[in-house]
Amino acid sequence: MKRYFLILLFCLIVSLCSLSQVGNLRFSGGEFKILQITDTHWIEGERYKSANDSTYNLIREMIHIEHPDLVVLTGDIVVGIPALSGWEKLSGLFSEEKTPFAVAFGNHDGETDVSKTEILEYLRTNPYNLTYDARKGTLPGVGNCTLPVLSSDGTTEKWILYLFDSHNITDDRSFGYYDWIKHDQIDWYRNSSDYFTAHNKRKLPSLAFFHIPLPEYETARWVCREFGERQEGVCAPGLNTGLFSSFIEKRDVIGVFAGHDHNNDYMIDLDGNIALAYGRKTGYPSAYNETLDRGVRIINLYEDEAGFDTYTRDLNGTYFHYKFEQKNKGSNTPRFNGTFIQEFLVAGWNDERWDQEMAMLNEAGITYLIYAPALLTNEKGRATAYYPSPLVKKNAQKDRIERCLRSAQKYGIKVFIGINFNERWWKTDYDSEWLFNQMEAGNKVADELVALYKEKYNRTMYGWYWVWEVDNLNCMTSECQDALAKALNINLDHLTEITPDMPFMMSPFMNYRVGGNAQEYAVMWENVFAQTHFRIGDIFAPQDCIGAGGLTLDNLREWFSKLKQAVNSKPGLKFWGNVETFDQRFWTSAPMARVQKQLEIVNGYVGNIICFAYSHYNSPFVVNKEYHDLYLQYCKTGELPKIPLPKKVINASITKSPTGTEIKWAPQGFAATDGYNIYKDGILIYKLQLRNGKFQTNFSDKDGSVNNVYEISAYNVMGEESEKTKAELK
Repeated sequence: MKRYFLILLFCLIVSLCSLSQVGNLRFSGGEFKILQITDTHWIEGERYKSANDSTYNLIREMIHIEHPDLVVLTGDIVVGIPALSGWEKLSGLFSEEKTPFAVAFGNHDGETDVSKTEILEYLRTNPYNLTYDARKGTLPGVGNCTLPVLSSDGTTEKWILYLFDSHNITDDRSFGYYDWIKHDQIDWYRNSSDYFTAHNKRKLPSLAFFHIPLPEYETARWVCREFGERQEGVCAPGLNTGLFSSFIEKRDVIGVFAGHDHNNDYMIDLDGNIALAYGRKTGYPSAYNETLDRGVRIINLYEDEAGFDTYTRDLNGTYFHYKFEQKNKGSNTPRFNGTFIQEFLVAGWNDERWDQEMAMLNEAGITYLIYAPALLTNEKGRATAYYPSPLVKKNAQKDRIERCLRSAQKYGIKVFIGINFNERWWKTDYDSEWLFNQMEAGNKVADELVALYKEKYNRTMYGWYWVWEVDNLNCMTSECQDALAKALNINLDHLTEITPDMPFMMSPFMNYRVGGNAQEYAVMWENVFAQTHFRIGDIFAPQDCIGAGGLTLDNLREWFSKLKQAVNSKPGLKFWGNVETFDQRFWTSAPMARVQKQLEIVNGYVGNIICFAYSHYNSPFVVNKEYHDLYLQYCKTGELPKIPLPKKVINASITKSPTGTEIKWAPQGFAATDGYNIYKDGILIYKLQLRNGKFQTNFSDKDGSVNNVYEISAYNVMGEESEKTKAELK
């Protein structure tokens, strides 16, 4: 206990020291931008003057274009003598641009005429330098430090940046060539993480910067495909000392940024747990055969989100834009991060009702809302737009999309808009030209939506949803897959042109009961992915098909495992899961115990989880409020609480009616009751659920007779039921 107290006290002192230096690191308007420079390989002398000038001008140009709040240099900065002269010129650039900077030293930085300690002492004379030794003389290496990023008002810590010295080469070559980050450094990180968590009473999202990549930069590629440039092998230490596993255990560091390998700038998103990324080599002097144009990496942080946007930039433009967001909000409990909402549910909603729903979704931790569709054509060919559109003869009386966006903006919820849908899709009696024409019509809808709303609701109008649901039975031929890919590309190409910053989501479904096969379905999607123009950051979010009966809890892992392999064939495509929270047999809410199992299974394969649909089947304004209350408790504790069984019904009776039979019963109070199960001859034939605050205590069976045996039980939101009560003939 005493040792733990001393550690916390020491971390507090370190934190206060760091805050005194970096008090100017704070969010502005909810955003904070980092510019990563790596491997400048600056060498003083006339021979390198042209290359150094190019490096200097590139850095200055990147600062002028991006206006970063912080520049982080991830090693191998000045690698020749006289080293301090090079450091003077580079650090002087940041002073001239009034830009804070910090340095994580590389393997070559200490191989000059000055040591890393002497370099740091020099940098500490620059008022824009933020690098320091967190535990001077007691930690291996130089410049290990934490840099908190404060809230916009400067009152609280929002993010933590960790800088590590990844050292040089190892003396004992039996363990490989490059040295490794030491256990003392890892202990320092773990203690610092514990301090910041305790001090803020929550885990703070964090980033780590160092020079030499971890071994996981290679092994992670076996699990999730990288995107970006990979033109050489990973030059990592031969020993893995456990820093990466500490990041995973602590669940605060969600992005790791390295340099060292000059021909790599790729990134790997490990299913929302953590991202591993290279910076782009910045310096023009070449150490070996180098293939990438010189550039930088940009990392945009958000004040109240555990996520970041990142891309690389050179003098020709930007590349590999990607939004990383932490899985399950940093907890070990799988949870929903988004939900669908359909136009018929919101038909009569005013602004007050929208705000009521958005506040509830926000309370549930919902970040994304998928509204679908914006324009619907029924089987008779009648089209209705749910926004003001000259494309159709009939528009909904109220602009439902405007109301949705307006309310979502208040609560920080991001909206995917479903473009268009034609119900003839379900008949499958059309040819490919009909489908292509529907996609062209969707492009016109998207044009109108952008013109109406994008400028006004820029960050709230977040993405596009492709409403056309694809299954594993109607698209197994190569001709069908070619047509599907072409249809997708008609929309993808146009949406990329008009809204390159808005991700595209689709949510197919699957069925094993009528000949479906998980492996065949995965191969189908690999074929489609190979032909489609999905961008980095677009989203493939298959339905888990438990609610609609296409799959079971027993085979759900198999299907999602195969689909993950298919998604990995398309680098940069995100894999999300769409968990169904209903029972299609009776269109009732799924028991919470079943939903928990769905979440746990799907969570093992995806980077994010959405559902169909919280507003329809879990909202306290639509169904029993216990669904929402229990979900909130589950998110808080990781477990569903025990709840009472409802009392059995009494006075159950059956009478003959002109249309079959009529069953009636009386409840013994409604406490813990969500609805009633109706059994006929021992088989469940119907569930009656509490809706809009009302219970139904009677049921008509048009196919029944007084000779059938009817039983009624009450059930709760966990799916647990009371004793059955037999209905007596009257």
